[in-house]
Amino acid sequence: MKRIPDEIVDQVRQATDIVELISERVELKKQGNRYSGLCPFHSEKSPSFSVSPDKGMYYCFGCGAGGNAITFVMETEGMSFKEAVSKLADRSDVTLPELEPDRFEQSESTPEQEKKFRMREAHRIVTELYHEVLIQTEAGDAGRIYLENRGIREGAMREFRLGYAPDQDRFTVDSLARRGFDLDEMVEAGLISIGRDGDYRDRFNGRVVFPISDRDGTIVGFSGRSIDGRDPKYVNTAETPLFNKSELLFGFAQARGAMRKIKQVVLVEGNLDVVRVAQAGIPYTVASLGTALTPVHAQNLARIVDEVIVCYDGDKAGRAATLKALQLLEAVAVDCSVIRLPDGEDPDSFIGNQGEETFLHWIEQKRVSSLEFKSFYFRQGKNLRLEGERVRYIETMLEEIGRTSNPLLRDIYLGKLSEEFKLSKDSLIAQVRPTVQQPKREQIVSDRPTAVPTAPPDRTFANWKKAERFLLAYMIRSEEVCLEVREQLGVQFNDPAHQLIAGKLYEFYGTGTQGSPDRFLTMLHDASLQRIVVDLEFMLMPEYDPDLLSHYIRAVQNEQQRRLLEEEKSRLNQQTDIRAQAELMQAIIERKRRLKDR
Repeated sequence: MKRIPDEIVDQVRQATDIVELISERVELKKQGNRYSGLCPFHSEKSPSFSVSPDKGMYYCFGCGAGGNAITFVMETEGMSFKEAVSKLADRSDVTLPELEPDRFEQSESTPEQEKKFRMREAHRIVTELYHEVLIQTEAGDAGRIYLENRGIREGAMREFRLGYAPDQDRFTVDSLARRGFDLDEMVEAGLISIGRDGDYRDRFNGRVVFPISDRDGTIVGFSGRSIDGRDPKYVNTAETPLFNKSELLFGFAQARGAMRKIKQVVLVEGNLDVVRVAQAGIPYTVASLGTALTPVHAQNLARIVDEVIVCYDGDKAGRAATLKALQLLEAVAVDCSVIRLPDGEDPDSFIGNQGEETFLHWIEQKRVSSLEFKSFYFRQGKNLRLEGERVRYIETMLEEIGRTSNPLLRDIYLGKLSEEFKLSKDSLIAQVRPTVQQPKREQIVSDRPTAVPTAPPDRTFANWKKAERFLLAYMIRSEEVCLEVREQLGVQFNDPAHQLIAGKLYEFYGTGTQGSPDRFLTMLHDASLQRIVVDLEFMLMPEYDPDLLSHYIRAVQNEQQRRLLEEEKSRLNQQTDIRAQAELMQAIIERKRRLKDR
């Protein structure tokens, strides 16, 4: 690994808004000078997760997970320290210098983390290669002409980093090999494939390429579209250590800022749909990746927006997919509306045929509520003049009305059913069973590997250990207190972990730079020590009092004396020499006296 200078780490840490970072995964609500929400590291229904912008830290009072912005990225993304700092640097527009190798940090990353780092770097390089081919070379003419004919302008090509993979068997293979990448690992990453002859071959050759990024904008896969009629129409990255299509949405990284600002997203089916709609002036547009919307997709959207506008294809399959998407989104209590495109149209073709202004008018003026769409959907193919079909339609609509979390909308549609079918509204209300049971934006526990256990932290401490914890908590908060404890106690704490933290604190304050809790946390490369420090940072503290500090120091020293006393008693039991026994007895009596006097 290469070492990132401490001053650069500090710059990245200070440039990162920890509340904004965590808000992308957790819905946070302000409570005093902190923010709270449901913990992303374990399943819970009552929020026990706390974020302190003043401290630059987060902490879960339920499972004990805690840290700063860097550790949050490490734990949620399964990244090494260096990768996490690099990702936050990109996010905060902090330039990292060329880094020198550091032989002391070779053990910082696990082999799996190192492999993911190489895969991410390979995806970055291949993205730039394909994009450069599309925009700047004659080899990309076929892809560029195809996109232009589909109405995609160069600005959108650059915004979404679209590319073209040359129609060659080994363009990507040779490019990666020249840069020293292991080709078997690149096959595992989904960037290349192995042909029937056992040779390495390009995977996306002759296709327009749509880079797929995670929520933070790191490229983790591709979708390659055929432009000359060859099958299959799309070649997509399969499941890899980086790529899980059930969690990813195309366009999410580009749309995230706008989604957070206006609390709204347009959900479409295809990659080209996303680009055309965003180009038309709706940057808050995303699509699922060649698959139906999943519960994870729904949760990820519900964490950021208040309303999802579903704009799927106008054919029978698109209408069925719309219904399934609405049911998933309503399960996480997000408001939904629908754009019902004409039969045979999708957003891309509609904009091509009707123009961008007409599409924007439809988004603003012609979207309907989820219940209005369902009323249309469930009427299809039914003869409501027949009693049996009329009853089945009403029962279905009552079930769907029970799914909505909007009580006003529920009341409106019960009134519509009552009026249309001449039924008592009270009898309809009696038959509605609300099915929305999940609280809004309830967290999904990530299946990524993490060092954070889900068991609640043990809160039962011996008196001496409580004293040590209070001492360390005061020391973290005050350099003056830290120097006082160093003078009286040094590193003579009884708990080995507390000894290490005290030593690190003395070193930290000895650097002469301005200290802060999250900066100190970055110095601790041991996750167990980091968790203790965050726990201490969020601990309720009595007001500082010099007498109280002396009391805690005596408690620690008394425990040292008690342990020595136990050792002397043990030696006495094992001693056979009478004179030695007498000396030990005298030492035990003297130690007991000193303990009593304290």
